[in-house]
Amino acid sequence: MLKELGYDRQRAVAYARRWAYSRNPLFYNFTGIGGDCTNFISQCLLAGCCVMNCTPTFGWYYRNASDRAPAWTGVQYLYNFLT
Repeated sequence: MLKELGYDRQRAVAYARRWAYSRNPLFYNFTGIGGDCTNFISQCLLAGCCVMNCTPTFGWYYRNASDRAPAWTGVQYLYNFLT
């Protein structure tokens, strides 16, 4: 699916390198409530495609900590969304 959107791997890698050891203040820190890894991966993917899918249940989006798709921070949900 990301390939269909014109995914730019170099932009995703650049984002990952930029924010790997610090936090992008535009995104909530989910470390204390189950982990932050999928959130970070979602940010990297977004940097590479610049398009969110705002479908409420099955989409992939982030507006704020309490308004996001399960796929933004949930490993299995992100896997299901991507595959």
